[in-house]
Amino acid sequence: MIVSPFGPRIYTDYISEDFHNFLLDSAKVSKKSPTNIGSKLAGNIEDQLVLQTDPSKFVSFVHPHIKQYMSGCQEDKGLLNTIANKKPSIDYFNDLNFNLGGGPWINFQQKNEFNPLHTHSGALSSVIFIDIPEEIAKEKTVATNMPCNGQLEFVYADDGFNYTGTYKVIPKTKQIYLFPASLRHTVYPFTSDVERVTLSFNVFNIETYNKE
Repeated sequence: MIVSPFGPRIYTDYISEDFHNFLLDSAKVSKKSPTNIGSKLAGNIEDQLVLQTDPSKFVSFVHPHIKQYMSGCQEDKGLLNTIANKKPSIDYFNDLNFNLGGGPWINFQQKNEFNPLHTHSGALSSVIFIDIPEEIAKEKTVATNMPCNGQLEFVYADDGFNYTGTYKVIPKTKQIYLFPASLRHTVYPFTSDVERVTLSFNVFNIETYNKE
């Protein structure tokens, strides 16, 4: 599914059970032999690790989602031209007609940690919710009309007549989101004594988005 809450298109779907199990296994390996790259990332999260995984298998899982997203963006010529002209600053994977750069990395977020408002490099970015404990959504908050514990929020523009400039997401395990890398986003902290596990990556040089 593709939503357009304010302009840039955001893709969301659920990953397969096989992909989810693959990521759970990769997360365990990454935590057992950690390579922390937090100093290179925006998150105020202690454990931001390189994902230890099989690159080809990872790409084979994410490729169908990227194709669906690009298919839904065919009328957005500006986005397509930007993606076609992007050059990767880091080339991790080079397979299935697109490059992943600047990732993938995995975040093991604990209570009170957060990710401030930021953008990514590259053309497209993604977040996959590997494990979102139910306790976070059930947290009690102060009286407010904007509860946001543990939520992901996209920020694009100021509010206007009959529209809002932000889009909040209540994460659910096994969801994947794809969005333009330049789209600002943030992750709010939570207070439960649990671990929120997510994965991110950036996409470069998509060359076959209009092919079968």
